[in-house]
Amino acid sequence: MNRHRVQRRLAGLLTYLGLALALAFFLGPFFWIVTTSLKGNEDFFAYPPVWIPSEPSLTHYGRLFTHSSGARYFTNSLVISSLSMFAALVVSLPTAYSIARWRFGGGFLSTLLLVLRMLPAIALIIPVYLMYKLLGLTNTYLGLVALYTVVYIPFAVWLLIGFLRDFPVEIEEAALIDGCSRLRALVRVVIPIIAPGLAVVALFAFIATWNEFLFAIVLTGIETKTMMVLVTSFTTGGTDQFYGEASASVVLGVLPAFAVAFFLQRYLVKGLALGGTKG
Repeated sequence: MNRHRVQRRLAGLLTYLGLALALAFFLGPFFWIVTTSLKGNEDFFAYPPVWIPSEPSLTHYGRLFTHSSGARYFTNSLVISSLSMFAALVVSLPTAYSIARWRFGGGFLSTLLLVLRMLPAIALIIPVYLMYKLLGLTNTYLGLVALYTVVYIPFAVWLLIGFLRDFPVEIEEAALIDGCSRLRALVRVVIPIIAPGLAVVALFAFIATWNEFLFAIVLTGIETKTMMVLVTSFTTGGTDQFYGEASASVVLGVLPAFAVAFFLQRYLVKGLALGGTKG
């Protein structure tokens, strides 16, 4: 009996140890980037390496916003990601609702949506660039928002179909019997209940748009460059190495996604549970 108890405790200890090592493996690089963004120039080449800066400073963040147009690129990313997320939700929700409720096409449409999402961006970049150049949409907010919306819609629709098919249709039918139109039932009944699922879709859309690099570097100009383009500019701009500014740009590049995930975490857990429930 005691031997089994010892084995269980040992297994639990090993499990927690493995989780701690995995956490350190994934968070260690980010911790290093954060501390590097706060270091002075003398700490960059210190030996042995300095994990905690001797005199933490926000100088690199100030330089990033004043000399590297960081404020403009950060605002560009925030505006483009927010608009793309909102547009993707507005378009994908009625599309997914129609497919889930009337079930036309069987499983073919769901499979087609996944196939469309599998197309690599590199295969689309040249025709998209030529089309945008012809239409005058390069270096514009509209061009990027429209492109990101179209690219993300298949995945958003596929996710929402699962949430809507798990929704109890009897509740919606009761609203229709009480005199609600189909649109009003969707807005007043369906959307409040599947709000966690919408939060999941919104979070994925925001993060995917914020982290997108290939289309951003090809289709943007000075006025519309995003944070991801700024991050890479510190490693491809020549022989000068701006370690502090590069680290600060990485930190600012991931903070918005963390913030959105933090504020939506309550809905995120519910949404993932809702999508994983099959009636």
